[in-house]
Amino acid sequence: MNLIKSMLAASISLALLSGCESDFVDHPDETINTAPVISVSDTAVVEKQAISISATVQDEGPVTYLWSQNAGLSVALENTNTGTVSFIAPSVSEDKKISLNLTVTDSEGLTSEKNVVVDIQQQLVKLSLEGIATDSPLIDAAIKAKIGSQEFTTTTNSDGYYSLELALDDDADMSQLVTIEAQGKEQQQAALLQSRLMSFASLKTKAGDDAVLTNDEDFSVNITNLTTAKSALLARENLFVDIKSEQDLKRLSNEISADELVKVATAIKVILDKSTSNELFALPEGVNNVLELALDNEKMTQYIKKVEQTPEFSQAQEEMLADEKVVQSTKSNNIKIFYYNRGNLSINQVIELDNDGTGRYLLQNYDGRFDWIYQNDVYTLNNPEGFYAYQTTADIEIDGETKRVRQEVTTYKAELKLIAATENGFLVKETEYKNVEYPDGELENYQLTNESILKVFTQNEQVDFTFAQTQNPIALPAPHIFVDQVSLGAITLMLNDDGTGAVSELGNTPITWRMIEDNNKQSLHITLSDYDNETILFRQLTSDGDIATFAAFSEFDGIKNASVGTGSIIDESETFNIATIPGIYSYNFDGKSLDEFWFELWPDGKAISMSVYDSNEDGQLSVAESRIYAGNWHLDDDILTITRNLNGRDDCYYVEQDPNCWLWNTRQWKLIEQIEDTIYVNNMHQFTYSQGEEPREKTFDNRKFNRATERPISSPLPDEILQQIGYQPPVSLTGLISPNNYLGKRLYFTDHDYKVEGELGYFQFDDNNSFQYYQDNNLSTGTYQIFSDNQLILRDGSSLMYGANYSLLIGSSNVVIATFKEHIWPHFTSENDAKEYMSIVADNKPVSNVEHLIGRDIYMVDRDRDDQWVVSYLKFDEDKITIYSDESFTTINTELDYSVDDTGMISFPDDQNTMYLSLVTDEFNIIITNDVGNSSKDFNYFLFDQQKAKDFVNNTNALRESAQR
Repeated sequence: MNLIKSMLAASISLALLSGCESDFVDHPDETINTAPVISVSDTAVVEKQAISISATVQDEGPVTYLWSQNAGLSVALENTNTGTVSFIAPSVSEDKKISLNLTVTDSEGLTSEKNVVVDIQQQLVKLSLEGIATDSPLIDAAIKAKIGSQEFTTTTNSDGYYSLELALDDDADMSQLVTIEAQGKEQQQAALLQSRLMSFASLKTKAGDDAVLTNDEDFSVNITNLTTAKSALLARENLFVDIKSEQDLKRLSNEISADELVKVATAIKVILDKSTSNELFALPEGVNNVLELALDNEKMTQYIKKVEQTPEFSQAQEEMLADEKVVQSTKSNNIKIFYYNRGNLSINQVIELDNDGTGRYLLQNYDGRFDWIYQNDVYTLNNPEGFYAYQTTADIEIDGETKRVRQEVTTYKAELKLIAATENGFLVKETEYKNVEYPDGELENYQLTNESILKVFTQNEQVDFTFAQTQNPIALPAPHIFVDQVSLGAITLMLNDDGTGAVSELGNTPITWRMIEDNNKQSLHITLSDYDNETILFRQLTSDGDIATFAAFSEFDGIKNASVGTGSIIDESETFNIATIPGIYSYNFDGKSLDEFWFELWPDGKAISMSVYDSNEDGQLSVAESRIYAGNWHLDDDILTITRNLNGRDDCYYVEQDPNCWLWNTRQWKLIEQIEDTIYVNNMHQFTYSQGEEPREKTFDNRKFNRATERPISSPLPDEILQQIGYQPPVSLTGLISPNNYLGKRLYFTDHDYKVEGELGYFQFDDNNSFQYYQDNNLSTGTYQIFSDNQLILRDGSSLMYGANYSLLIGSSNVVIATFKEHIWPHFTSENDAKEYMSIVADNKPVSNVEHLIGRDIYMVDRDRDDQWVVSYLKFDEDKITIYSDESFTTINTELDYSVDDTGMISFPDDQNTMYLSLVTDEFNIIITNDVGNSSKDFNYFLFDQQKAKDFVNNTNALRESAQR
């Protein structure tokens, strides 16, 4: 069949061709147009870099181009009508892809398209850390580095070494600090070690071209018991606020105690190395790891106290200080000057070593001479006659009686052993050898040896003096020179462009100043024109930002003086704000202990200086171990003045109000610098030792205080002490209403003692900080101060009103509940409303029934038997009041049947007492109990918001306690 069909088809074709011969025309070959052929490949580019992408097109004629973007992060395309498109790659925080489309069109309108995928590659800045995690090497420990919110991890090898690559986006903040941690495993689980490093940028610079940071470039890549102790002390010193800048890290490193650093590091080593064989050295109960313990000042102090006298503790310290993986090499035999840095509260000496083997010991106004040698990393100072001497007193027991006697103490030898290099100096173990004499012969003379660990700077740390500017005053340490009844341990300079200036502590006495070449650095040199042209030289030892360390030298009256301390340029726009002054100020609030000194500044102007010391070491504070100094504070011309007053053997707050009260001590603070809750001040001290005598000399120094919200003690104060100073410290209250809402308005109050309608009293607060107080036909006027938490303190120059507190607790419509001294009264903006309320109370006339209370959660504010305000939880049903013992209204404490008469009076079966609502508002109700047995009324408050009820109670108790102080 297929063959027949094929033959038939061929015959038909031939016939058709034969019939068409007369019409045949010979045409040339015709060109058929085809679409352009595009050749272009996917590609990649690093973020923020320029890129050009070229396409090759095959076509018989001219073509047009059109580039466009069809996916991914938007980019700005250039040259989109050519064969090569360009753009700048966007910034990315991770690798991204974008897609471009190329459309090519020929002259006859045929088109071709091609997609191009472009990988946008993140630009990373990389740095590798190489170190060891060790006390004993941590095996397979988890290493974690933190930079801001980013974390990088690895593990240690069997020898405790690790290598960890850090990679930051090139747009990341390179000034962020790096923290590394090592967490031990199994038997080393207690070893959570930590090291704080400088900024990523600084570490990258230290690492050099290979971008690998090793311990010879930065020793802190080693994560050890010593770096863990330092990290914990830094956190405590900064009040557990994150340390965010390199400047702050350096500043805090200079401020932590070297002696405490070594003790804490030793304690960590004892736990990790000695506890497996002796339970005495184990972590305290409830503490998970050594870092947690080091962060807790109270627990670490107790632990050190328990183990410090053991041979294992001494052995651990020796092992640690000999371990070159823990302690940085200290080889240095060319030290010419030691600048001591014992801390904020110490007077730091300077030791000068001359090439001829002699030297000078400069402390306050003492200029001692000695011979010295250097051997085995130890500098030995020696003078059999003594190179430093001072007089003191001591309480000793003679024949069963305690007597205070004089002592003369002479240091005749000192050994300075370099035990560790630091970022800017050394840790030194100082051993002092002293003769102690009793000039009045009460006891035999004896020899004493003291050991301590401290930080020192040397001549190698001196930098150019950078604080010499003329826009703001400069606060600097001074060498404790005595001039015109002023002891200068600190000095405030104002420098002028013409080389003149003034010293504020000496009544703006004139000076001249210049920069001089000094040990190949620039130092500040001043001349006191009115004091025989005596001079002071200031060397800068650190450059840690706003707060730096300086050494000051002088030779007044032929005696060379020197001292080391902190200084700063004073920003005069940054001053004390009276609204935020109240609070607790302590020298070392790095945790709680039983050896503390602090100030409590109260909103009412009262000031309490507290000193505690657990002398019998029983872990408790007795009345005898707690000392209260009462006085007051005020702010004038940006100077905060704090006084201590005496009245016979007792303390008193206000000299003006008690003729027997006299000023014993005055200190004045001028703000130098404030960093979070840490303040640096120029501190002036002055004492008057006997009533009626003239004040003694003024003493100036620069000090650091930490502002806290709780007392810095680890054991409660005795109740007898708390009754005097208050159970609650001076902290900001929450939830008080701003008095600004009522300025210029009279607030008519109704004393709850009123039983019948009578004359009302009122307060009026005006916007010029003046007030009027009217009661019982007497008008008092004065001024007031609003604090940051809306507490308001009255000042009227009389003992009745001076320092009285007034605060608005809760308000609704035209009425507000306020505290005045110890009283809680409703205040009305309308005199008629106040009178009506008084009438309601006097007549026992309910203003409402209880229908609006049915089923509601009610927070009743009432006083307990100890006269403390508390919150109770209750609900009304139709005939029953349910009182709950918990704020969730789930546990029933008791149920009371009740009834309400037509007037709204509430009564109870078998009870003569009645209750009624005397005031109803949206926020609160006042409910009065008629106590028949005592013929009295009890005023309580129903609130409907739990937090407002808690604030009401907390604020009321705090304000009442303050009023009773």
